[in-house]
Amino acid sequence: MSADVGAAGAPHPMSADDAEAAGALAGLRVVDHTDMRGALCGRLLGDLGAEVIRVPPVPDADGFAHAHRNANKLAGDPGTWESLVADTDLLIDNTGLNLAELTGRHPTLVVVALTDMGLTGPRSGWRLEPLAAFASSGAQYLSGFRDKSPCWHPGYLAHDCASVLGAVGGLAAVMDRRRHGHGQVVEISAQEAALGGLNPWSVLIPGYQRHFPELPAEGRRNADGNYWVFPARDGWVRTVIGTTYQWHGFVRVLGSPETLTGPEWDDGVFRGRNRDVIHMVADEILSQRDRAEWFELGLAAGTTIGVIQSPREFAAHPQVVGRGFFRHDVAGSEGLPMPDAPWKLSGTPAGVRRRAPAAPDDPARFRPRPDDHRWGAAALNAAAPASSGADVSATGSGAVNGSPDDEGLLLAGVRVVEFGMAAVVPEATWMLSELGADVIKIESTVHPDSLRLAGRGDLNKAFPFNAESRGRRSVALDLTTERGRELALGLFMAADVVAENMRGGSLDKLGLGWDDMSAMRSDLVYVCSQGYGRGGPMGKMPAYGPLNAGFAGAHWLWNHPDVPYPCSTSLNHPDHIAGKLLAVAVLAALDHKQRTGEGQLIDMAQTEAAAYLIGEVYLAAADAGADPLPTGNRSDTIAPHDVYRADGDDEWVAVVCGDDQSWQRCCELIGVDNRWPSTADRLADVAGVDAVVAAWVADGPAGDRAERLQAAGVSAMAVMGPRDHLDDEHLAARGALDVLEHPVAGTETHVANAIRFSRTAKRTAGPSPCLGADTVAVLGEVFGLAPDEVEALAEAGVCR
Repeated sequence: MSADVGAAGAPHPMSADDAEAAGALAGLRVVDHTDMRGALCGRLLGDLGAEVIRVPPVPDADGFAHAHRNANKLAGDPGTWESLVADTDLLIDNTGLNLAELTGRHPTLVVVALTDMGLTGPRSGWRLEPLAAFASSGAQYLSGFRDKSPCWHPGYLAHDCASVLGAVGGLAAVMDRRRHGHGQVVEISAQEAALGGLNPWSVLIPGYQRHFPELPAEGRRNADGNYWVFPARDGWVRTVIGTTYQWHGFVRVLGSPETLTGPEWDDGVFRGRNRDVIHMVADEILSQRDRAEWFELGLAAGTTIGVIQSPREFAAHPQVVGRGFFRHDVAGSEGLPMPDAPWKLSGTPAGVRRRAPAAPDDPARFRPRPDDHRWGAAALNAAAPASSGADVSATGSGAVNGSPDDEGLLLAGVRVVEFGMAAVVPEATWMLSELGADVIKIESTVHPDSLRLAGRGDLNKAFPFNAESRGRRSVALDLTTERGRELALGLFMAADVVAENMRGGSLDKLGLGWDDMSAMRSDLVYVCSQGYGRGGPMGKMPAYGPLNAGFAGAHWLWNHPDVPYPCSTSLNHPDHIAGKLLAVAVLAALDHKQRTGEGQLIDMAQTEAAAYLIGEVYLAAADAGADPLPTGNRSDTIAPHDVYRADGDDEWVAVVCGDDQSWQRCCELIGVDNRWPSTADRLADVAGVDAVVAAWVADGPAGDRAERLQAAGVSAMAVMGPRDHLDDEHLAARGALDVLEHPVAGTETHVANAIRFSRTAKRTAGPSPCLGADTVAVLGEVFGLAPDEVEALAEAGVCR
C-alpha cells in the first residue's frame, strides 16, 4: 500500500493463516442498538466478520425480516448494556441516545447515529416510518403509473441506504481512530442517504435544461419510462438501450422491421418520444418467444435484454444457484434460502455463518479480548484523553465540508485506478475519493463511458456522467493499442486498488484481469462488479440497474396490484446504493491489506446487491411456496399505511400509523371518531380508514398536511420531487446539496455525501473530469513522461 491508513496504535499484524481463517473485520466488536429500520447496518459488518451483539431498543418481532437482518449477530442482554458499550469498538444506534453524554463516558467509542432526517435542521425531530422515509427521498415521486398514486418499494429501502452509509462511515471512523485514539459520532440521515442512494440525478437535471431543454426536470413517475418492458411468451423482458450500437442490435433481434430502421431512430430522444411505435412493433414479436430465448438473442446481437423474474424464479435461477448466493444451512432460517453477503472476497470469508445467536447468559459474549486485538477500543481506553473533543452535532462544518489538506485525509496517498462504466464502480470510488484517495479513471474517446453519450455529441456535457464521476482524474488510453495496454498495466502496478465493472471478461482478454494482476501483485485489491456477477451462464451479459432489479424480483413487488405489467419505476436501482455497498467491502479489504500486506479480489453481482436489500422476501416466498403479490403502498400489518392525494397538482402525502396510540392522535387531529381502535379493526376495514384520512389530506397542501401530522406525533411525509428538494429549507440548513462549477457544463447541483463525521475529515469531491484532462499529469507522475512524449502518444492514437 502506498499510504499508511491509520498505522498509529495498530495491533500486531496477523499471519497469513489467521487472515485466511477470519473475515476482514474479525476482532471488531459492534453493538447494534437499532430497531428493524437500522438492523441492516450491523448485518453488513457481521457479514465481513465483525462480532455484532444485538441489543434492540424494543424486542424484535419474530419474522423473516428479523431473520435476514439479524443473521450473524449474537443476542445481547439489555441489562448488560453499559458493560457491553464499555468494551466495544462501534455502536450503531437509531433511537436518539444522548450522544454527548455517551461519547464523554466512552471517548474511544465510535457511534454510528442512524437518523430519519438528521440531528440538526428544522425537521430533525420528525419520525419517518419506512414508507414516509421513501416518500422523502424522491424515489417514490418517480415510481408508479401516472394514473395511480406514487408507489413505494416494499421493505426498508430508504433506511437501508442509511445503513449502508453507516457501515462505510463507521469503518472509516474506526480506521481513523488508530491515528489519534479518539472515537467520534458518524451521523447519517435516511432522507439524504436515500436521495443519494436511489435518485441522485434528480436535483442535477433541472440545471441541465439550459443545455438540453427536453430533459424531464419535473422527475414525475412514468412507469417503465424509456427502459421498456415487453411481453414475452412466459413473462416479461426489459431493455435498457444506451447506445446506437445497442439499438441496432435490438432492431436485429426483432428481425429488422422496416418501421424501426430509419436513421431518425438512432436518436435516443426520438425513440423516447415514439415509444408507442416501438411497443406497437415489438410487443407482438417479443410475445412469441420465452424470456430466456430473448436474453440469448440479445447477448448475441450486442443489445441488453433483461429478464423480469419473481422472487422464487430468482432464487432458483442457474446463475444465482451457481454463484451460491443463497444459503440453506443458516441457524434460524429453518432450511429456507438465506441471502449470503452481497460480495465475495477471495482472501477473507464473507457471508452468513452457521452459528446460532448466543443466549443472553452465554459467557462467550464477554470473553477476554486477545492481546493482539486488531481494532483497538480496549487498548485505547487506557491511553485516550478524557474527552474526544468530538462535535456530536455532526453538522458537517469545519474540516468535514471544507477543503482540508489531502495529507490529513484517511485515504491520502491511496491510489485507485478505475475502469468504471455507468454508476456502480464510479459511485464506490467517489466514496473513496471523498476520504482522500487519488482516483484515476482510464477511458478513451474510442470506447467512452456509456453515460458520456447522454451529452448528445459533447462527451463532457452529459449529466449522468457528471453526476457519477466526480472526484477523479481522467486518463485517455486506447486499450486496443499495445502501448495503451502497457500503460494501463503500469498504472495497475502503481495502484492500491483497481476497480472495474466492464462487460464480464473484457479486461481478462487484455491481460488486465484479476488472474494476471494477482500473479504480479499479491497486495492488489481488485474490485469487480458485473451485473450478474463473474462467471456463470450470464456473466458476460452487460446489464444496467433496471435489468438487475428486474432479474432479482424487485420489480415484481414494486408495483400496484392492478397494473398491466410488473414494473413501475424508471429508476436505476440498485446502481447508486450498490456503489456504496461496494465501498463497504473495499474499505474492509484496504484495512485487511494494511494489517497483512495481502490483497484480494472483491466480486459483487449487482443483481445480488438488489436481492440483499429484500432478503426477507425470498425467505417468505420459500416458506409460503408462492411468490408474494404487489400491494401498492398498503401493508399487511399496519393501517393506515398509504399515500394520499393532497390539494394541488399531483401532490401526495405518505401517512403511517404504526400503533394504536399513533392512530388515536391521528383521529384527534383530523376530527373523526376512532371507530377502529385496534390494528385488527383497521386492517379489517382498510378502505374505511383510508377514506377518512384521504378526505382530510385532500383539504390542504402536502407540506402543511405532513407538518400537522408530524406535530401530532404521526409519521407522515410529503412525496418529494426534485423541485421540492432544491427548494427545501431543511436540506439547505443541513448543506445536503453540493454546488460545483464544471469546466464545460457550468454550475451543477449534486446530492452531497450523506456521511457526517464529527472528527474524520472528508473533502467535497470536485466536478467530473473532461475526458483525458489529466493524461499529461498522471503519466508524468507515474512514468516520468514529459508533456511532449504524451503528445506524441496522442498523435499515435494511444492517448485519445
